[in-house]
Amino acid sequence: MTHDVPPVDRAPVLLVGAGHAHLHLIQQRRRLPAADVMLVDPGSFWYSGLASGVLGGQYPPGEDRLDPARLARRHGVRALRGRLSGLDARRREALLADGRRLPFSVLSFNLGSRTPCPAPHPRGPTAWAVKPIPCLVALHHRLAREFAAGRQPRIVVVGGGASGVEVACNLWALARHHGTPADIRLVTRGQRLLEGAPERAVAWLARLLERRGIRVSTGLEVRGHAAGGLMVAAFDQPWGEDSFRYLEADHVVHAAGLAPPEVVDGLGLPTLAGRGLAVTDALQSPQAPWAFAAGDCAAMLHQRLPRLGVYGVRQAPVLLANIAAHLTGGALQSYRPQPRALAILNLGQGQALAIRGRRWWGGRLAMVWKRWLDARFLAGYR
Repeated sequence: MTHDVPPVDRAPVLLVGAGHAHLHLIQQRRRLPAADVMLVDPGSFWYSGLASGVLGGQYPPGEDRLDPARLARRHGVRALRGRLSGLDARRREALLADGRRLPFSVLSFNLGSRTPCPAPHPRGPTAWAVKPIPCLVALHHRLAREFAAGRQPRIVVVGGGASGVEVACNLWALARHHGTPADIRLVTRGQRLLEGAPERAVAWLARLLERRGIRVSTGLEVRGHAAGGLMVAAFDQPWGEDSFRYLEADHVVHAAGLAPPEVVDGLGLPTLAGRGLAVTDALQSPQAPWAFAAGDCAAMLHQRLPRLGVYGVRQAPVLLANIAAHLTGGALQSYRPQPRALAILNLGQGQALAIRGRRWWGGRLAMVWKRWLDARFLAGYR
């Protein structure tokens, strides 16, 4: 085993993952003068705000990607490409998949999330997940070739939340760009799209989808892949042969629900089932004071947050302050999430839907607003 040993006069702070919060820590690295900061990440940072636009051909993939290693070097953070596989808590070492062991005094996780998918069927449709984001890039290239060849694949998008709506709309935009009719069905186990959103916003969205020919099926849960399609059933109906329906599909895009990366369950740290690493209001592990987490891979003990990038962005200053306080013995701050968060859905063809609490705005001006916010965020790290 090899060790990457930090300078002996500085406390080693190890950042695992290059999510929104850790990008902020890297940029503010000067606020940890007594630490030797290292970033471990397997590759590029993909910004979720532009992902659906990349799928629809609105943006090239390179516009959605940042190089965390380059940002790290600029701010005096050591960057190491690697993938976490486990922890040796007794020796305070992070274990990487290639056998390397990295010592730390403080460990911070910002690993993002993934989209769980049912097991594929050997003669079933091609299955895709919305996360990690490179899956959407691959889906764009695959469908662009099929549309350009004049084919009209049957596409089912699973999930009636923001991700599912954005994916369905941008698949429609991609097909339209290639002059091909789109055969897209949006399936959700909810009784309506965007549950919790204002009813008028949902009605406005439903009319838009209808004009575009995107079919919506509510109250259906995917039970598995089958030859040439999917097996679905009513969400609240018990299992049984009579309860299943069959939907034909060539491609299935899973956009229903996000889960933490699988590695978090094997670290020996407290977790909340299906939600991620358990953290207090200080974003600190309740049983390992040297471990912190933020973003989608973190699960707050006393409240459940939507998996939106804005929460990771707002957690970043608290995470930075608390890592600094832990190193110096200072008092920790509490993260207090905002009661309402702005979400702007990219609906393709220059249309968007902005929602904040009970307020909403749909149309081209909402897309202009989204473009400005996304460009401002990315410019801050470029």
